[in-house]
Amino acid sequence: MMKSLNKLIDLLTAAYIWACLTVHNTWGIINVFNIVWMKPMKGGLLKADHPMVTGINPDNGDMIWKQNIIFQSVRSAELKDAPNDNEIVCDVGNHMRKMVEVSSSSKEFPNGKPDRMPPAINYIHGCVHYNGGFFLFNDFKDAISHFSNIDFQNSFKRFVKEEGREPVTIFRNRNYDRMEYLEFVCFLRTIFPWFSNTNGNKKRIGWGNPAPYPSVNTITGYWMDDTYKIYSEEGRQSVCRSAVTKQYFSEKVYVGKRLTTKSEEKFLAHFTNERVIARGEKGNMFFVDLRKLSRGYKFDPSKKLPNIANRLMEKCFNTSTL
Repeated sequence: MMKSLNKLIDLLTAAYIWACLTVHNTWGIINVFNIVWMKPMKGGLLKADHPMVTGINPDNGDMIWKQNIIFQSVRSAELKDAPNDNEIVCDVGNHMRKMVEVSSSSKEFPNGKPDRMPPAINYIHGCVHYNGGFFLFNDFKDAISHFSNIDFQNSFKRFVKEEGREPVTIFRNRNYDRMEYLEFVCFLRTIFPWFSNTNGNKKRIGWGNPAPYPSVNTITGYWMDDTYKIYSEEGRQSVCRSAVTKQYFSEKVYVGKRLTTKSEEKFLAHFTNERVIARGEKGNMFFVDLRKLSRGYKFDPSKKLPNIANRLMEKCFNTSTL
């Protein structure tokens, strides 16, 4: 009886958090749609020496990413020969930095280079890599053990609330099971009312994108505050924040209630996977058309970027530049 009651509570809690997540994520989608299609952000808004383009903290001349490591689990013996955590976080941060660099202003490309992604998407990644906070774990079980600990959850939420930053969860082990990864991300979507992405070094799954390591962007929404600043010169001067100095986690190890995902989290993972598969050639890209990108299309910031009117024309009359 008690087991059934606990399961019912789990399901009701999951349904409530999923509903909150859907509302929150819809607001985020509306804002991405705004800066990509309604009011397209121009290329070249950031200069080549901007900290968001270089990844260098102007306060000390060092790369910002290793200064924004918020939590590191104890490294397992199996991964003793893997790159150290500073190298790992710099690989992930530099991957996102290169995206915003493409849309930055240079002598040869004052409006940025043509790219598969519109400038707005690259700017978002610039805000995440520079202002985000990084969490490192060995593997999914290690992370689930920590995240299922209520004290760890509370510290994680306190970091997000007090710092107003986007957390990025990175795994040291690059050899992972893709479905298990998606199930972990759906575990996060079930304990926090924020969407999370399955970015990684293997074939895409869910809504994830390529990355040098499995790295989860948990989308808290603070990217909006930073990205909208890039529209103005004043905002571009203030958008890069100082490194995080406050300690949010008092323990080195947090032992949680479990090491594996629950049935409702597995259900959400399989539902997400089937939904993406059902999109066919559209793939898992929501704001750009993967079919056009596969044919070689690139957003050219030296020309007028496509807007909502162009998109509607394509959909209504089946017209395309390719």
